[in-house]
Amino acid sequence: MASMYKRGDVWWIQYRIGGKNVQRSLDTESEQLAKLKIKQMEGLHASGQLGLPSRTPIVPFLEVFCQHLQQRRSKTSYRADISYLRTFFGPLCDALKTKAEREAEKENASGANGDLSIPASSVPVRYLEDVTPGLVNHFISGRIETDGISPKTANRTREILHVVFNYAIKHHGFVSPIRGTRNPIENVERLSEPAPNIRYLELDDIGKQLEVLATRPVLRTAAAILIYAGLRREESLWLTKEDVDLSQRIIRVRAKTEGGETWQPKTKRNRAVPISNALMAILKEHQMEKDCTWFLPSPEGKRWHPDNFSHALADVNSKAGLLWGCLDFRHTFGSQLAMKGESLYKISELMGNSPEICRRHYAALIPEKMRDTVEFDVPAEVKAGKLPASRVRGRRGREGQSRHAFAIVRVG
Repeated sequence: MASMYKRGDVWWIQYRIGGKNVQRSLDTESEQLAKLKIKQMEGLHASGQLGLPSRTPIVPFLEVFCQHLQQRRSKTSYRADISYLRTFFGPLCDALKTKAEREAEKENASGANGDLSIPASSVPVRYLEDVTPGLVNHFISGRIETDGISPKTANRTREILHVVFNYAIKHHGFVSPIRGTRNPIENVERLSEPAPNIRYLELDDIGKQLEVLATRPVLRTAAAILIYAGLRREESLWLTKEDVDLSQRIIRVRAKTEGGETWQPKTKRNRAVPISNALMAILKEHQMEKDCTWFLPSPEGKRWHPDNFSHALADVNSKAGLLWGCLDFRHTFGSQLAMKGESLYKISELMGNSPEICRRHYAALIPEKMRDTVEFDVPAEVKAGKLPASRVRGRRGREGQSRHAFAIVRVG
């Protein structure tokens, strides 16, 4: 026999099935709706469709899941995902702890006083099945209210949790306690994100930027590659001499292992970007060190750390009163091509993005160059004034859709 009770403001149900006690959240604060859900569950139980949810201890599961992420994500993406998981769950397992927290834990084990900084907003759960849509919505709402996170950050939290449950379903036999729901995060609403604010350099600005970097040739060449080839910051810093083929006029962005360290492009896809005339002129001036592997080496002759590169660029630009950075340079490539009238598909292939991302970033720039596109085509006779436009009609296909071709209607 089922019993209904409250935890906080939310109604829960407790019943026995297969000789085991089962507790489920009804995900509602309404007593009337809770009773209706119980009736539905009783009907499922009578027909033998009310199965037992799984029971997945959260700590060992997260440890295994983080290992799974580390094998499949780039370092940057992995660190970002771990940050979202840590904010949501707290430092529950070793993979979600910072270096300082791991050291503090060792000190605690040896009898010293350590300080573990658990995020105040983290959600205390013992089992993965405790994570419900209501809990996630409450967490996201709380972060929006207290931390002022953006819809994009909220949606990214939703996305990584969706990945967590998909992995649990596929590899750990996760069965949701919410009847009829395979992945609980499907019931978490995605927030509407505002249109992105894209900054890019105009043609005159490009010349100004490269002139400011004239005394720093490596920074100047790197900026030119970002602007004229649309590479990401890390993609440019991982370029070796073999990746830049001046004879074929190609820059190859590809996976590699150098010095025992393996690197992959963000999208796990290799690509090649043609070298434009403007970029070729700058690359020909670039002086490469004979004994250095990297095409854009740091002052020490090693591969730049991305943050150190950005700081060096910002130092030079700030003295010249410029605020542009690596992302602005990359957006310049996409924006200038869009304004030139190139297709978003071509731009996405060159930049290593999806067409949808390019559409969100650059589609608004295209209409300025598409005035002729909205003009209906007409026969040459009409343009030349030999036939009145009133005697031209558009032919229609089988489904009644207008074609671009026109037929001349002869009267009488």
